Amino acid sequence: MKKTLAALMMAATVVATSLTAFAEEAEDQNDKYVQEHTPGQWVEILLEEDMDASDLKVTNKLTSGKDAVASVTVGRNDNGKDALTLKLKETYGTQAVNIAGDIQLRNKNSNSVVKTYSFDFVAQWKKATIDADAELEIVLDNEAPVYAFHSSNKNVTFSFADVDAYFAVRLEDQAPVNMHYTTKAIKSIVQANEDADLYFLQFSGNPTFDFNGTFTYNVIDNDKDWYLYEVNSEGKLVKTKAEYNKEEGTLTLKTKTLSSYVISDKELKTVAASNNNNNSNSNSSSGSSSGNKTENPATGSVDFVNVAVALAVVSLAAAGAVAMKKAK
Repeated sequence: MKKTLAALMMAATVVATSLTAFAEEAEDQNDKYVQEHTPGQWVEILLEEDMDASDLKVTNKLTSGKDAVASVTVGRNDNGKDALTLKLKETYGTQAVNIAGDIQLRNKNSNSVVKTYSFDFVAQWKKATIDADAELEIVLDNEAPVYAFHSSNKNVTFSFADVDAYFAVRLEDQAPVNMHYTTKAIKSIVQANEDADLYFLQFSGNPTFDFNGTFTYNVIDNDKDWYLYEVNSEGKLVKTKAEYNKEEGTLTLKTKTLSSYVISDKELKTVAASNNNNNSNSNSSSGSSSGNKTENPATGSVDFVNVAVALAVVSLAAAGAVAMKKAK
């Protein structure tokens, strides 16, 4: 069984370049967990039947990527089963982070090692595949939010799968950007401005470009006056210099950095916004639709001994996957 498992792992390594290489079994016969993850997800490994989570404690011996890990716990999962859970921090950068090393489960009383789990995997957002076109028109949908441009790419226009807005900007040796976005409402702003129609568009990674671009938002009703506010890095609501064209029904803003925006039909009270992680999962009373298609789901409960077999199958199937939606 072990030889068959090793063969499957080697085959998956050759075909699936998005996964880190499968490692040889450790001396204590524990397989390394190598499946790639997105920041904000978690790894959940079911304990063996003879192990009781209430008798155990965790010793974190990760040697790489500790800063990318929010927590490591052992206990009952949502299905009432004992599991080791490694939760990744929810970040929106462009670089991959390697998380490697061991997590030990020790007896609470004797401090003796009961089980050692080894990890060697990458946490990163998926990268879109971009051709070396002179001009690009890209529809964002959060499936692969990281964009690394070719030197020949001179202009790009980003639009959205579910928001009537776009951002057009010049490119010249542009560094990679993470264009992940959400339309979730910020609860504190909604509560402080209950008489306003509010719409939200938040760029989680604050993507920054080398040149000023034009952000355009098409309002839902051009019979009203509309205002564009920014939630700045301090969490404060700030009115932007966006221009409203009532005839066209557009708000336009010149900017290098895309931030978190609130669109309102009334001037807002400049309250401090709650942390984005505490945003309401529902939308504001205006009925704006949610555009956050990537909810950072967990991997699901897995048996650690059998995980490499499943990974081999997934890796082989995923080798030809294309990560970008591109509209010309």
